[in-house]
This record gives sequence, structure tokens and C-alpha cells, in this order.
Amino acid sequence: MSEEIGNVNLGQYTLGATFCRQTYKHGGVCIYISNDIQFNTIDLDQYNKEKDLEICALKLYLLASNFTTICIYRSPTGNFTYFLNQLESILNEMYKTSTKLILCGDFNINYRNDNSRKHLLDSLLASFSLFSTVKFPTRIFNNFCTLTDNIYINTYRHDFSVHPLINGLSDSDV
Repeated sequence: MSEEIGNVNLGQYTLGATFCRQTYKHGGVCIYISNDIQFNTIDLDQYNKEKDLEICALKLYLLASNFTTICIYRSPTGNFTYFLNQLESILNEMYKTSTKLILCGDFNINYRNDNSRKHLLDSLLASFSLFSTVKFPTRIFNNFCTLTDNIYINTYRHDFSVHPLINGLSDSDV
């Protein structure tokens, strides 16, 4: 519930953006941001539909650069067509050639397997110059590995690497 997440205290982090489910239990998305980073919340409530697309976003102001960070959850039982169509609408609204985008979350599309949903999502994101950065399994259970959580970026001007961080705050390791 939205009242509960407001009570979470993560020390030097502030809750910047959130979507909490109202109908189904145990779901939603949020972005915590370091207290020393300036940001504005981007209102995406009109696109949220529980299980199909749960989304929130921030505009970050870092030194001479601005970044738009979008966090997504898509349930494995959600409507995939709705998800793709709404994601395209959101990216069309936010995309500008000078904007740096970071899209992250649990897409529930296993990138360790070749499948049509992976190709459709990759095709859509590539049209906005967004490319996957996660190359390791994000969930390991009983010797079974998946890569359903991902981070996409549209800027490669800086050297970066993505590594798992196992901190106990999530059910995945991104």
C-alpha cells in the first residue's frame, strides 16, 4: 500500500517515485534516490495498469547531465501487447536526442532464451537507441537461472559495467 512505502527509511536515500498496487497484493515499483541528487518526479500514473505495466520515473540532475530514469514491472501474466504499446507511448513522450535514458526493472522476459517477446522488446527499445546492459543471471533458484531483470541505456559515452549486488532488498540480483 502507498501508506506503507512512505514509512520505509533507507538512511541517505529518499523515495523519489512510486506506484503501489491497489487491487492485487505485493506489487508495484519505486525509485529511491540519494539525498544529495536533485530530481523531479515524472507523473506516469495514466499508464499504470496493475500486472500489465507498473511504472514510475524521475528526472535526475547530475553535474552537467540530466538523466531520465524509468522503473518498470511487468507480471508474467500481464497483457504483453498492452505493455509494449504503452511503453512505446511513454518513450515517444520522453525521448529527445539530448536526453539520456535509463530503463530498468523486471520485464519478466527471460533474456537467457531466444524468444519472440525478447525480440519484440529489443526491437522497440532499439528504435530509441536503448540497449541491454545486464549479461548475468538475475535469479538463481535450484540450479535454474533466468535473466528477467534488466537495465537499458541509450548512452555509451562513458565506460561502465553492471554487476550483481546481493543486498537482501529484492528477489533479484540487479
